[in-house]
Amino acid sequence: MENYSSKIGNHVYVRNGLEALEFYKEAFALKKRGYPWLDDDGTLIHQELLRDGELFMSVTDSKHLPDGFIDQYSNDTCPTMLFCVYFHSESNFRQTYEILSKDGKLCNEIQPEGNDIICEVIDKFGVFWHLRVP
Repeated sequence: MENYSSKIGNHVYVRNGLEALEFYKEAFALKKRGYPWLDDDGTLIHQELLRDGELFMSVTDSKHLPDGFIDQYSNDTCPTMLFCVYFHSESNFRQTYEILSKDGKLCNEIQPEGNDIICEVIDKFGVFWHLRVP
């Protein structure tokens, strides 16, 4: 199923890494590459998520960042990095939007921009997404 025309090859550090992994897997119809790398406490060190066999994104629990790096920010703070995902269909766009916006913060409602449909949301893990159907 090809529902977007671009990919991101970035790494996110979030609280509750294992939960986030499943969340993004569902939101973008991704598959795990291998098994998650966990520390002795069972916390996620690293896991790659693939789309059609190619890297889409990877996830690490924020525990593995330098002390206090993530904790100084809240989900109400607008992050300085934004991930853009372009979709082929409005139905896939809306399905992903529904998943990402649940328990997240809507920044911009779903709206037209020229001939495109767009929205921006900070998901429940604090990751900022710009979704677009050209």
